[in-house]
Amino acid sequence: MLDEVAIRKHVEYAHGQFHGYVDIGSGNSDDSAPVAKDALVLMAVSADQSWKIPLGYFLINGMSGEERANLINQCLQKLHDVGVRAVSLTCDGPSCHFAMMRHLGAKLNISGMDPCFPHPADETQRVHIILDVCHMLKLLRNSFAEGGLFRTSDGRTVRWQYIEELNKLQRTEGLRLGNKLRNAHMQWKKQKMKVNLAAQVFSASVADAIEFCDKELKLPQFMRCEATIEFLRHIDRAFDVLNSRNPLGNGFKAPMKKTNKDRWEKILHNATTFLMGLKDGAGTPMYQGPRKTAFSGFAASIHSIKKLFSELIDSVGAPMKYLLTYKFSQDHIELFFAAVRSSGGFNNNPTARQFQATYKRLLMRHQVKNGSGNCGIMDCTSILPVDSTAGTSQSTMSIARKYDMINRQPSQNDHDYADAPNFETVSCTKRLQLVTLLVTWFE
Repeated sequence: MLDEVAIRKHVEYAHGQFHGYVDIGSGNSDDSAPVAKDALVLMAVSADQSWKIPLGYFLINGMSGEERANLINQCLQKLHDVGVRAVSLTCDGPSCHFAMMRHLGAKLNISGMDPCFPHPADETQRVHIILDVCHMLKLLRNSFAEGGLFRTSDGRTVRWQYIEELNKLQRTEGLRLGNKLRNAHMQWKKQKMKVNLAAQVFSASVADAIEFCDKELKLPQFMRCEATIEFLRHIDRAFDVLNSRNPLGNGFKAPMKKTNKDRWEKILHNATTFLMGLKDGAGTPMYQGPRKTAFSGFAASIHSIKKLFSELIDSVGAPMKYLLTYKFSQDHIELFFAAVRSSGGFNNNPTARQFQATYKRLLMRHQVKNGSGNCGIMDCTSILPVDSTAGTSQSTMSIARKYDMINRQPSQNDHDYADAPNFETVSCTKRLQLVTLLVTWFE
């Protein structure tokens, strides 16, 4: 997966060179390059174990889709060289990423959907593209709230007004009908990056509350709300399937297995059909309008998840027994960014040099507790360490001393949950291979 974190546009001189200019691996140290404003980070997350590891970073000030595609191909080649099989690429939905996907060879048009591309080291292997479903959910909420209504394929109307009326009713009565709806969900623009605010709007509890107000209480402001209820339930169920993280989960949050294939396949099919049938007030299909990213993104992610299930679970000699779709979420890299920001205390906008120093420390000293942010730790996936119990402690310490990776507690945290990583599931050889790859990436 790849994502960007904003850094401060600041140039400083230290150790005989300038820091802060654009650097994509060549080590620019003079004013011939523009000042960097973002750090593009690539990260690998294990689909069948509990580890993740940053693969590299690039200091950029804008980057074309073709350049991003070249970096992805180079990264996939390096992973292949150390024996890591890359099956998917997760990203969010800015226009530069859609350009990157086109250069890689993927097709995200609804009419000819094929969100995958050949692996640069093995053309027989396909790498499937997943647009982060949490970002797609927020974009869908934005489209729904700002547009006010959708029209279904059979002419019914899906209205944001029913959600506003439910919140108004609950405030007036001083109680909630078994849901978490409050003013923050109506004023979402103030916290538009909060995933939980979008997920709590598209929830079964909100759909049940609206249905109760219509069917049982007979309130006139909730008349003809059937399409809205159906819409909320489709999105709620599909999001649960696309965000499963517990191997022992039940219902819609259960992992994808052969035994429950009929159930989750029907849920994803119904959600895709409903979304593709939605139109705006003028009758234009939403997947063709200016807010098409959420709709095409959900369709592409569902298509890729089904293909991954076929390859990893439902095939001869399949390497896995079940699929946890949360493994393909961008939360893993967002949590890494939260740890970077936490290391700066109250400075959540580090300079390029501060980002580089924190990045190196987190590779070796990654036990960072997290505070509040737009996502939280939902599983035990943690940065892959070198195994100090298998005779590698000396190499670990020498690397730490070389890059000044001293252990220290951050002054400010970014997430609510305690991290409980499991380090014993990856072989020592694989850990050393990946750490060697990281140390030599820019050398």
